[in-house]
Amino acid sequence: MNDIIKNKKKSEILAEWIGKMNYGEVITHSVISSMIEEHYPSQKYNSVMQKVKKVLLNEYGKELECIRGNGYRMVNPDDYVNHALKHYKRGFNEFNKGANTLKHAPVKDMSEEGRETFRRVNDRSTILNASMKGAIVELRELGKKNHPFLPSNIKS
Repeated sequence: MNDIIKNKKKSEILAEWIGKMNYGEVITHSVISSMIEEHYPSQKYNSVMQKVKKVLLNEYGKELECIRGNGYRMVNPDDYVNHALKHYKRGFNEFNKGANTLKHAPVKDMSEEGRETFRRVNDRSTILNASMKGAIVELRELGKKNHPFLPSNIKS
């Protein structure tokens, strides 16, 4: 594998190999570690795996999920929606952290320019927060196998 690594990036080689796996298959950290010649856990190992995940999704249409302490599993097609919802939730949680920071901002100690900037950002943040809460509820409902917007659930 060392000869191949000279011509291709580790992430590309691993993504190509994992891309041939079937949905639901598991690849352990020890196998990955030996393939890319990086110790698990290490920053280099994690960096390669982040790149692998991007290549897999963008070039092979496949997604990996972490099995904590063991390795990774190829996400089954029916689980893509739930996997995507987890990403949305993480983003929403980060947004809430920003909103909480604004909520506790020392506005009275800000300059006039700082207060004006705060007002603009806080107003927009409030609108976005309300929109995102509605979107999260909608996505959660649409992600259910028997969601209320199915034609069979709509009474004429």
